[in-house]
Amino acid sequence: MGGVGSGAKRRARVTDVEEVLALDIRALRRLGVLQAGECIIDTVHWSQRALGGASARLRSDLSTIERGGALTITGVMPDGPITQNIAVEPVPAEFGGYRWYFICPLTANRCEVLYYARGRFASRRAHRLSYLSQNLTDLSRARRKVAKLNARLEGRAGFRRPRGENRLAVVDRLGEAKAAARRIYLDRLRRQLDEFGSGE
Repeated sequence: MGGVGSGAKRRARVTDVEEVLALDIRALRRLGVLQAGECIIDTVHWSQRALGGASARLRSDLSTIERGGALTITGVMPDGPITQNIAVEPVPAEFGGYRWYFICPLTANRCEVLYYARGRFASRRAHRLSYLSQNLTDLSRARRKVAKLNARLEGRAGFRRPRGENRLAVVDRLGEAKAAARRIYLDRLRRQLDEFGSGE
């Protein structure tokens, strides 16, 4: 018999997307690392503490739009050095200009985000990654909601502390979330006690 909170789905995926390094082509464009008609060299840093503050040198060549472009990644990842070339494809936008996509090196599909796992960057589908929320039990999901509301109320994790009526609304939501988490916990506990009692 498992404890309260056990029963999460077993999965064959490597990990969750929230736990790996990611390259988002939209963010790189906003930062000026990818610019149509130019060849640019820059450095990107990841700030996830658990991943050891990895960084990589990016060389993007989008000088010939008609032929597409390429992004070369060199650096030291958490599990060792990397040198990888990623194709970049422009797709004409409806109102002019282009929308850019990475071409996943494993599936050859277009994608806007590449994730680092097993020593290389590739799409979420290629690495069989899932989102954390897909693998939570109802109790874990309820507790996660409580933690997020606590962080928001205290101004942690990038949240600004709410004031006035907004603060009161967050306090109300936090109380409801705590009550819901407690109901789920007690319901599981009752079910397990019933199963234990019926097994005697």
